[in-house]
Amino acid sequence: MLIDSEFFLRLSGIRLSLLVALLAGCASAPESVTISDVEEIAAIVTAIDQSRRLVTIRGPQGNDLTLEAGPDVRNLAQVQIGDIVRLSYEQTYIATRTDAVEMSPFVPVIVGAAVAELGERPGAAVGAMATMTVRVESVGPNGRSVTFSEPDGQLQAINIQREEAQAFARSLRPGDIVELTYAEALVIAVEQLGE
Repeated sequence: MLIDSEFFLRLSGIRLSLLVALLAGCASAPESVTISDVEEIAAIVTAIDQSRRLVTIRGPQGNDLTLEAGPDVRNLAQVQIGDIVRLSYEQTYIATRTDAVEMSPFVPVIVGAAVAELGERPGAAVGAMATMTVRVESVGPNGRSVTFSEPDGQLQAINIQREEAQAFARSLRPGDIVELTYAEALVIAVEQLGE
């Protein structure tokens, strides 16, 4: 879904920045797989109580939800009945086989956030990314499962649902070191109807 709102696009940049950072690390990797899921929803503002900072929205299935806008929410006075609240949530998983012979004990976490500037339409974005290396212990039939050890020695077994991830798993061998990255981002933007 394309949205013309300049603010929404700017906030979406946090999601794009996370993905670019992730993919840049994959460019020289021998092999990798990226799986992304995006959920988007739009709701209409049906009531506002500015003095109590309450906003009621109606979702696509007709359900109403009243939210309290905390003191950190900027520009609430600009929100009007009939405005559209857009929410986008994205999760991305990246697995990359590396040339490393040992796992890194570190699990760096990167977090970023943005809020609307004073005078702009209300909106915010937050994103996080974590990366860790694991050692492949075994690969199940047809790449439908992988067992790996984490840097602390704990064993994990995962079932793999998607074909592109199964194809990657089939290429793995016991002893391979794989970098696993998880990223998520949430973007909320308020638009006037017709923007």
